[in-house]
Amino acid sequence: MINVNTMYVQTQGSYGLQPIIFLHAFPMTSDMWKGQMQHFSKTHYTLAPDLPGFGKGALPMHSVTFEHYVDSVLNFLRESGIKQSIWCGLSMGGYVALRLYEKAPELCCGLILSNTKAPSDDNAAKCKRWSAIKSLTADREGFLEGQWNSLIGKSSQDNIKLKKQFYDITAKNSEEGMTAGLAAMASRMDSTQMLSSIDVPTLIIASDEDKIIKISDAEILNRGIKKSKLEIIQNAGHLSNLENPESFNRVVAEFLERFHTTAIHEALMN
Repeated sequence: MINVNTMYVQTQGSYGLQPIIFLHAFPMTSDMWKGQMQHFSKTHYTLAPDLPGFGKGALPMHSVTFEHYVDSVLNFLRESGIKQSIWCGLSMGGYVALRLYEKAPELCCGLILSNTKAPSDDNAAKCKRWSAIKSLTADREGFLEGQWNSLIGKSSQDNIKLKKQFYDITAKNSEEGMTAGLAAMASRMDSTQMLSSIDVPTLIIASDEDKIIKISDAEILNRGIKKSKLEIIQNAGHLSNLENPESFNRVVAEFLERFHTTAIHEALMN
């Protein structure tokens, strides 16, 4: 475990291997990536932070905007001396990865953008965030049940083990942290125009049962990022890495293999 500048970060694997930074979704914590960290720690140094207000991530005394999440990860990368790493973000984590690339592209050598999109919230989506805040503060249990129904695809709705995992992870979040997260996401910047500036190998993952992010959203990312490849995972909703981990790990492993083959080729050419 690492704690730099109050940011709690889980780690697994040997320091010195190619780092992968896993960025979690709402309303999850870094624990959502435990399966991937274990799987890829044989070949990579895997790290997963708790964003501020989630899990063991400290919530600041001031108001939280989305830039606070981005700068917290950026400060961690700089303070820990990680010069270049692969960033894997799902949903909210993907929003962080895109904005992080815009602010510090020199620290990124590859992107994995899963179940996420580039546009910021429109007015209707901002109103929906406010409705979610009211729902959460009025009835946390009911709010999380609604999140389960919205995030999880039909193939996994009856998966008792996954449901327990979902509730065990979300139980680690405070009400204050989750409401801050909803407001922060409403404040995030639009990343659509910066997609053409992304110049690293990029894997884009979508799911056939995702009710939150459409495949068309992933296709926009694919068209905008010149070095990108789109993979669609079957039988999974919004939390694709938890709902169909075998397929998720496979497409990520294939991307990493291509990534390293390309890196070796470029090194030999120079």
